[in-house]
Amino acid sequence: MSRRTSGSPLLRVAGAWVASRLALMFLVVLGSGLLGVDAARRSAAGGSWVLDRFTYWDSFHFTRIAERGYLPPGLPCCDQAFFPGYPLVIRVLSPVTGGNEMLAGILISLAASTAAAMALWQLALAQGLDARRAATAVAVLAVAPYGIFLSAVYSESLFLAVTVAAWWAAQTRRWWWAGALAAAATAVRVNGMFLVAALAVMYLVQLREDRQRRLRPDVLALALPFVVVGAYFGYLFARTGTWNAWQVAQDTGWARRTAWPWTGLQAGWEAIQVAPTTDLLVSRWADLLSVVGGLALLGVLLWLRRWAEATYIALSVGVLVCSTMLTSAPRYALMWFPAYLLLARLVHRPGWGWLRIAVPAICLPLMAVLALTFSARLWVS
Repeated sequence: MSRRTSGSPLLRVAGAWVASRLALMFLVVLGSGLLGVDAARRSAAGGSWVLDRFTYWDSFHFTRIAERGYLPPGLPCCDQAFFPGYPLVIRVLSPVTGGNEMLAGILISLAASTAAAMALWQLALAQGLDARRAATAVAVLAVAPYGIFLSAVYSESLFLAVTVAAWWAAQTRRWWWAGALAAAATAVRVNGMFLVAALAVMYLVQLREDRQRRLRPDVLALALPFVVVGAYFGYLFARTGTWNAWQVAQDTGWARRTAWPWTGLQAGWEAIQVAPTTDLLVSRWADLLSVVGGLALLGVLLWLRRWAEATYIALSVGVLVCSTMLTSAPRYALMWFPAYLLLARLVHRPGWGWLRIAVPAICLPLMAVLALTFSARLWVS
């Protein structure tokens, strides 16, 4: 295939994605201005008011790590709960943005989400979908209701980009690339280890398809992510004197500990009952419904015998419910890329064409409302 033939569709995907993100960001800025969000500060803050619309909650952990590193004087906890990949990229880019970590974080999210869309397109083709269905998969990602987090100073975009790229590399049997990209995923989020487990399942499935009984040398690529996680935990040990500093930060900062699945689901239900504000009530319902949707997705993947994808989703959903608190599930669900590919297949099947209208008709207004809610600094996910 020529460079022109293979490159042109990817460029169109990238262009459409960037246009969708810029449209969302314009909507957020314009809508926030019309609604008077943070109006007292807008005239005085200038451009930083615009950046503030995409920077809140976890964003401050990332920008602080990028600026001051981990465990700076006077702050013994709890930035170490966040893995270093995203803050490191912010740190690298910030000289280009004049030392503005917020702007650097937004630009990284925009670039990474574009890369994620392109990787999703390539993965769809690698799985046998035609260009029309591949475009649908990207479109489903583009209208995801919680898509504001793919444009904000959050690590979801970067994680999704390297995760989908790693999956594509593994699907096309480029295992050293898959291992390197999975290592990058583990540098961004601990969930990268779920990706490693799923890739290991894919590797074994490929061996069985090839009727091979011995592991190939490229299986060592799957060790690369362990090196990254070990290095980060080793760094925390050197700074704190404990190997479980990451878990201690989770417990100290958010009272998040491992629990039985029914404990997490019960905690989610009880949180709904005592929600003090409308934004928390909506977000807690979204947490519970996202987990239910994740379990349904897992059931479909198991029924289809897609073992690697099922492993990734099982672990991703499991970490949410096997916790003393159920939170941020819709934001985590952005990274459940098998759902985009399944929907792309479904909407082009006979009798399901109505979804091509129903999905954007429902999701786009939700995305707009949730993006403006985030801009107003109310809790979204």
